[in-house]
Amino acid sequence: MFGFGNEKYIKAVNAKGIFDNTYETKLPQTVINTIILKHFETTERVPKCLFIGWDGCRADAMKYLLKSNDEKISGYNDTNIFSAVSSLKTSGGLYVTYAGGEEDSPQETSTAQGWASAICGKWMKKEWRYGIEWSLDESYPTAMKTLALKGYTTSFSVIWPVHFDNTYLKEIEFAQKNNLSQYYYKFELDSELHSDLLERIKSDDDFIFGIYENPDSNGHGTGFDDKNYRYVSGICNLDRLSYVLLDEIKRRPSYEEEDWLVLIASDHGGHSIRHGTQKIEDRTTFLALSKPNENFNL
Repeated sequence: MFGFGNEKYIKAVNAKGIFDNTYETKLPQTVINTIILKHFETTERVPKCLFIGWDGCRADAMKYLLKSNDEKISGYNDTNIFSAVSSLKTSGGLYVTYAGGEEDSPQETSTAQGWASAICGKWMKKEWRYGIEWSLDESYPTAMKTLALKGYTTSFSVIWPVHFDNTYLKEIEFAQKNNLSQYYYKFELDSELHSDLLERIKSDDDFIFGIYENPDSNGHGTGFDDKNYRYVSGICNLDRLSYVLLDEIKRRPSYEEEDWLVLIASDHGGHSIRHGTQKIEDRTTFLALSKPNENFNL
């Protein structure tokens, strides 16, 4: 039986008009790897993919980006025509997902585990904690590596140094040793990362993965709370920044010959000024897709 806090959270997530599934039918974040690889396998045009990560963004924050049929949930909010999430929901869908492994085999709802589960398509090992003691081995290939081995050019742009120092260290070394077109870029600020993603889109990268830290930084600093205006305004601003990336894709001279899949997702949620637990606020994540979920037979 859910407590009052859980009931309120689920009601917000299940508000009609926001998600295309429900909390009860949520998808594991591991489906992201499957969706990406199926896109490259099935499209008849030139396949391209942009995966935008919103680190630490709670799923219930979507009510500030989309208009719910329940005005008690989202107020009299009109959908922003410059909203990336709204744009993807219109062309594809917005889905409730979950982090933290399965109930009988939980894992930390933390950054390293969340993104690795999403991009590898597997839950991480239970003994892997915090992401600072382990690196992905050959049994956990990322979508970047899988696509690079097939001849595609892939890139991974991030701010958090642990991605390079630990989690993806072995894969970086493998790519360098085998001269794969698999590139990693490190930045200090979201503004720098945003500029890089615009350049990656203008270039001929086939798969682009970039992670913004704004929601997670605001959450740890001021609180992961859908009533915290600093946390919420950061997410709303990031939604508009992400729309700029979508617009840049359409500006490509070769856009008509290409088939772009765009995803926006979070690695975990949060509560108070932390995450990592099995609390519903930590486990519940989201996935916005530019193509309907049904296209991938999930």
